[in-house]
Amino acid sequence: MSESSHPGYVQVVLTGTRDALFTYGVPQELDSLCQPGALVLVPIGRGLRIGLIWQRTLEPAWQGGPVKEVEEVLGGQVLLDSELLSLLDFIARYYHQPPGAVITAAIPGHLRYDRKRRIHANPTAETCPEAELSEPLQEMLAALKKRKNGLTEETLAKNFGQRGLGSRLKRLEEAGCIHVEQSWRVRHRRKSPTERAESTVLDAPPVLTDEQQVAVGELEGAIEKGAFAPFLLEGVTGSGKTEVYFRAVESSLAQGRQALLLVPEIALTPQLIRRYEARFHEDLAIFHSGLTAAKRFEAWHRARNGDARVVIGARSALFAPFHTLGLVVVDEEHEGSYKQEEGLPYNARDMAVVRAQRNKATLILGSATPSMESLVNVQNGKYHHLTLTQRATGVKLPPVEVIDLSNKKNREGLSAGALLSLPLRTAMGETLAAGRQSLLFLNRRGFAPALLCNLCGINISCPNCSVALTLHQKDGQLVCHYCDHQQAVPDLCPNCNQLGLVRFGPGTERLEGEVRKCFPNAEVARLDRDAVAKSGSLEEILERFRTGEIDIMVGTQMVAKGHHFPKLSLVGVVQAETTLAMPDFRAAERTFQLITQVAGRAGREGEEGRVMVQTYDPRHYAILAAQEHDGDRFAESELRFRQDLSYPPYARMALLRFSTPSEGEGAGFVMELRRRIPMIEGTMILGPAPAPLHKLRGRFRWQLMIKGESVNSLHRAIGAILVLAQPMAGRRIRIDVDVDPYSLT
Repeated sequence: MSESSHPGYVQVVLTGTRDALFTYGVPQELDSLCQPGALVLVPIGRGLRIGLIWQRTLEPAWQGGPVKEVEEVLGGQVLLDSELLSLLDFIARYYHQPPGAVITAAIPGHLRYDRKRRIHANPTAETCPEAELSEPLQEMLAALKKRKNGLTEETLAKNFGQRGLGSRLKRLEEAGCIHVEQSWRVRHRRKSPTERAESTVLDAPPVLTDEQQVAVGELEGAIEKGAFAPFLLEGVTGSGKTEVYFRAVESSLAQGRQALLLVPEIALTPQLIRRYEARFHEDLAIFHSGLTAAKRFEAWHRARNGDARVVIGARSALFAPFHTLGLVVVDEEHEGSYKQEEGLPYNARDMAVVRAQRNKATLILGSATPSMESLVNVQNGKYHHLTLTQRATGVKLPPVEVIDLSNKKNREGLSAGALLSLPLRTAMGETLAAGRQSLLFLNRRGFAPALLCNLCGINISCPNCSVALTLHQKDGQLVCHYCDHQQAVPDLCPNCNQLGLVRFGPGTERLEGEVRKCFPNAEVARLDRDAVAKSGSLEEILERFRTGEIDIMVGTQMVAKGHHFPKLSLVGVVQAETTLAMPDFRAAERTFQLITQVAGRAGREGEEGRVMVQTYDPRHYAILAAQEHDGDRFAESELRFRQDLSYPPYARMALLRFSTPSEGEGAGFVMELRRRIPMIEGTMILGPAPAPLHKLRGRFRWQLMIKGESVNSLHRAIGAILVLAQPMAGRRIRIDVDVDPYSLT
């Protein structure tokens, strides 16, 4: 078909690619099927590839030569509907990412199409030189001639052997003896009845508190109206936010609309999943990284077909296909894990807001410690504000005692490197004697964050990243938590060749060891990513603690989120400075949130809990506010700081990161780029400067920080700088755009 006779053209994203869009002509017979969002089979080079139609045009976007045609529309229907495709287009433009990166995130990687090849003999072909064929080829051809409908490639492999089959078929095809018919079909499996989750006996729904009733009433009214309505549900830990979500979901289902619930990956525990399965049964589909590929696809497929009316999952569940989305819930909306840092850098919370708006759905952002962005949206009238100020059980929030580590009295009689202060040790002993549980929080895994030489001062660092290697004493290894480089712990300093190496700084492995020495008769466990990887079961550790089998738990932020431990009385924050000292404008916010969240695990049932926070900076406003359970006090101080320095949410921000294997080349590039950047109205450009983590996985990194007075001015600046930078960068310098960065490292 000539190009002029094409009814249109399509731009196709090939699966597995990131950057390029490929242009293909639409054959007349596929005109009605070649629509945006459809999976297609297209020629590329000498083969065929699967791709997704990104957009359709009247004229070819590529003018470099003849345009090939789409071979086939797979499945005969659109895979991603216009609503989801429009969201993906918005994400690509907002985050300045190529369509391929967005499509890769949205289409499940476990979605596969099988190529079915059926081989037919050409019995009337005059050119087939049967006499010249080898005996095995003659036997294969004879078998094909006996079958009017041909044989599949799998059958031929079974009868004539798999080895060399491709070359034998190629020889027959080139000789004109056969022709090959190809078709593609989706490969997936449905769960058998025996694979369904075991039913969980569900108690009757709890009686709502007065505050819960008010919140549910507001939400049900909004859901019934069927218009976009955003709510911030701010509720103290244990206030029953999950039950409010349940009632909102039931209201959405009653209206004949689906519901999406996003939770942080770290909080998506089997305990939580069982609660949702018990409440919503066959209506539920679950998305999270712990599922097998087949089960993830099954969830995606059920949501797309409307079989699953409730979808719960982590960040990637944002891309689940829906028919009638009526409710979007983002639990723990303040959580940094909603922002994906690598691959496609998007914030699932922010894009959930966009998706709810486009579907005229009710939106609930829930948290005990809301983000500053959400609080300002309440202040500006963009979000409705619902509050739950009391725990659903009526138990009071635990008192928080701040222990000043600079006060020698709190460390009297302890060794110089002890991590547990005297008051915290005493409280742990009392809790143990009372038959209750303690939880110690330290947001740093490993035995020690660094191994230093006290003779020459060298810090043993990762050869690929500009960070100290973390000592894991149990394994006798130094580990980089960024690139996973590992090496044995040396006996001598590699710099001065002397016996001067000392452990510096705290880690959960070291803390666990100290606890075992202090309380030798207690059952102690550690919960961090290292411990979970080795035990193979997060749920096993959590269940043992939940049932009281473990007396003292040591953990990182994995212990802080969403867990309910009935017998937990004492929570100790071992070193509050771990997050407070980070080179990031969100350091105080993270500190307040972590202390408040982990403190909320204590005393949720029965007797009142107790929280002890060890710190060298007891007067910091984040710690004082956490001590008083006073989110308003913290927000007032934090927002004043943000406004004074034009940080989000009072300005829009983006980071442009430039990385290269050559430090000198990178330094020269960023300085020349900065020299060429003009003044851009409504923006402030800071840098270039080496990234706080200057070397990562063998690449040296620099960054430009862009602050914009508005979204438009920010994106205008990003676009202008990319126009300058991309032609200069070449192949060795990689440019990464991070809009609304959560981490500045």
